[in-house]
Amino acid sequence: MLVVSGEFGANEPLNAFDDAVASSRARVIVFNSPGGNVGSAIRLGRMIRAAGLDTLQLRQLQCASACSLAFLGGVHRVAEPGSIGIHRPSLKPADGMSNEEAKARVQFGTAAIIAYVIEMGVDPKLMELASSYDRHDIRYLSASEMAELRVTNAAANQSPADASQVSTTPNPAPAPAPAPDARQQPESVAVAFVRDLIEHHGDNNDFALAQVQASYAPTVDYHGKLTNLSSIVQDKRNYYQRWPERAYKIRNDSIVVSCAIDRCMVSGIYDWIVRRPSTHKQEKGVADFSYTISIGPYPKIIAETGDVQR
Repeated sequence: MLVVSGEFGANEPLNAFDDAVASSRARVIVFNSPGGNVGSAIRLGRMIRAAGLDTLQLRQLQCASACSLAFLGGVHRVAEPGSIGIHRPSLKPADGMSNEEAKARVQFGTAAIIAYVIEMGVDPKLMELASSYDRHDIRYLSASEMAELRVTNAAANQSPADASQVSTTPNPAPAPAPAPDARQQPESVAVAFVRDLIEHHGDNNDFALAQVQASYAPTVDYHGKLTNLSSIVQDKRNYYQRWPERAYKIRNDSIVVSCAIDRCMVSGIYDWIVRRPSTHKQEKGVADFSYTISIGPYPKIIAETGDVQR
């Protein structure tokens, strides 16, 4: 097991997490954190899910505020009663924003958190409950509440790890990654994956970048050029900063998908609109897209191309 300790900092680099998981061969993540930056916690949650790791929370340790969002990244989630604390997210507008811009940013941030919660398979009523408590009045969840809201999805006796192992040397033998649902056809998995990715382009910048980080392979055929993930993230970051407000809608009748062996190609058309409130500038149009995806328990984009039609 691997224990994640301390506060989540803003725009915190999380490369050390991947290194620690690889070196320890951990399969279960435990937290000892009072919370911190929401964007960083969500990024870690998506990294945990992409790596196929489980999460376990003990009452004698702390996981409150933003940490609760990182906990949701576990494929299998086990928590002792009273070990997960929630409250209303603190989403602070940037300095110099107008009242309208500040309100829009908070709305985007709240929507992005709810989208992440749903993405992790958790009941969005969790955020409704959290909204009733401020950060000075943290609400710790009971076992029945966590089960009902799907914060936990496994009984304590089904936990992939023994709690007594937290302070000892973890078992070096890694558990196999969970297999994909056999009822799901690769075509439907691929289409859902791409739809989710494109819709997340409209998230708050931090959350949209976290989705990119979790969705792309380390190296991608990116618009005809072999490109590493860090360069793709920077390219997306530049675009998101240029257009802080974005919305995308795929035309359902345009989607074409084909799969062979462990790869699927999904193409189609979407309508888009972007805005830059600081300059009152807006653009909109239609674009086509094409993604090639490596299908498995955790799909990854291995090729992307597309063009603005108008």
